[in-house]
Amino acid sequence: MTWLIGLISFVVGIIVGAIVYKQLKSDEAKVKLLEDQLESVERELETYKDNVHSHFNNSAQLLNNLTDSYREVYRHMAAGAQSLCPEYISDQIAHSAKAQEALTRDTFTEPVNQEEDFSPPRDYAAKTSPDQKGNLAEDFGLNKVNAEQQENS
Repeated sequence: MTWLIGLISFVVGIIVGAIVYKQLKSDEAKVKLLEDQLESVERELETYKDNVHSHFNNSAQLLNNLTDSYREVYRHMAAGAQSLCPEYISDQIAHSAKAQEALTRDTFTEPVNQEEDFSPPRDYAAKTSPDQKGNLAEDFGLNKVNAEQQENS
C-alpha cells in the first residue's frame, strides 16, 4: 500500500509539475512573442524614418533645382527683353535693380546684406499722444466742426 501511495503521489506530482511548467512556459512563450513583435515594429519604424528622411532630402534637392531653373528662365527672358523689346517694356520686366540682384544671387549660399533694416509692414498709424483716438474710431481723422456741419445740413 505504501508503494501505491508513492505511485499516486508521483503521478499527482507529475501532473502538477506539468501544469506549473505549462503556465511558466506559456508566459515565456508570450514574452518571446512580444519581444519578436517589438523588434519587428522597431525595424519598421527605422525603415519608415529612413524613407521620410530620404523623401525630404530628395524634395529639397528638387526644389533647389526648380529654383535654379526658374532663375535661369528669368535671366533668359530679361536678357531677351532688354535686347529685343523697346526700352519701356524691358524696364517693366527688369523694374528694379534689387529684384535682379535677388534673382541673380544664390540666396542659399550668399549672405543677405545685413545693413538693410527689415521691418514688417505696419497696418496702423502710431499715436502721437495717449489721448489721441486710434484709427479704428468712427471719427478718426474727422474734424469735429466739419462733422457737426455735415450733421446740420
